[in-house]
Amino acid sequence: MPNLRAPSIAVIIPAYNAEKTLDRTLESAVASVGEARTHIPDLIAEIAVVDDVSTDGTRALIEAWAAKVPEIKLVTYPENKGPGFARNEGVRKTTGTFLFFLDSDDVFYPNHIHVCLERLLERDDLGYVFTKLHIDMPMHDEWRRSLDESNPINFCVRRVWHDMIMCYAEEPDFRTYRTEDTLYRKCLRELVAHEKIDIATCEQFVSPGNALDRQREKLAMPMKEWQALGIDDGFRVTEAMKEVIFARLEHVNMLRAVQS
Repeated sequence: MPNLRAPSIAVIIPAYNAEKTLDRTLESAVASVGEARTHIPDLIAEIAVVDDVSTDGTRALIEAWAAKVPEIKLVTYPENKGPGFARNEGVRKTTGTFLFFLDSDDVFYPNHIHVCLERLLERDDLGYVFTKLHIDMPMHDEWRRSLDESNPINFCVRRVWHDMIMCYAEEPDFRTYRTEDTLYRKCLRELVAHEKIDIATCEQFVSPGNALDRQREKLAMPMKEWQALGIDDGFRVTEAMKEVIFARLEHVNMLRAVQS
């Protein structure tokens, strides 16, 4: 009979045409769960891999992993929806109290789940914790700190707060410009007690054409210098996105007022 008081986690991995990198990602997630269980033997874990209607071998790869690792489950739907919807759908299809997110081309280090979960189990007052993110490229310290506070993979949040901030934005322009993760972390940061754990526990990789690669020039300089030069980093905030951002931050302000 399962221990109903055992801590439970869900690792959500959105995947789109990720067959070249997903093995590495899943190996890291499974290893991090395994390391956590050496400290918390009764840990209940789900790893939900959400296939966002890939056109390569991603789904078959997930099915192969799910056949050999009981914690892994495949989540599917009929139409490509983007990473915001994929993350939310992964949460909807799992039951874990503590949520982790991992992109299909990045990795958790073995210590990640245990380091985050241990702190949250010790501190009921914290809604989420986040760690240092390792990125192997020249980067100004200001940007490293900023990425630690806005990235989708280097934190763990209690499910209740994911629900309270209305999950990740799923609107079409967020799907296009991929800034739903920044808004999500901003809402959490403004609403929920949190803490940084000053340990590197996960890694985001640079690959040709990805967001980090496109921002090399920007990330190498101080923020004020980048702003003064007006370098285009490719990110956009459309009018439709502004409306969503305003509505979500108003929602956060309302929740804060209720808390106080």
